[in-house]
Amino acid sequence: MIKRLFNIARAEFNDLVQKNKSADAPLPEPDFFEIRQEETRSDPLEKYYANLEIPVGSDRETIKTAWKTQMKKYHPDLHGSDPKKKQIAEELTRELTHAYRTLDSAFKKK
Repeated sequence: MIKRLFNIARAEFNDLVQKNKSADAPLPEPDFFEIRQEETRSDPLEKYYANLEIPVGSDRETIKTAWKTQMKKYHPDLHGSDPKKKQIAEELTRELTHAYRTLDSAFKKK
């Protein structure tokens, strides 16, 4: 899924580059979403911690706070004017919600 989001963002950036080539304008920097790179991880829950941008083994309150912060940043309603950005935001919020629910259920099982 991350590769798909990366490809969407790359296509959008390439469109901007093509538009600015003819005008000899400086190239714009990609500024919408930071694309997370996939890494190999030994613990299956590590990718969820990485998605929420918190250290592995964080407590339940830290997980909840990180999830709320990320949701405020990437919520699709904030990016409703551009369909591409809204699509990326919807996928990211699904990913973040899945990470939060998985980590929260892991705490409930303990």
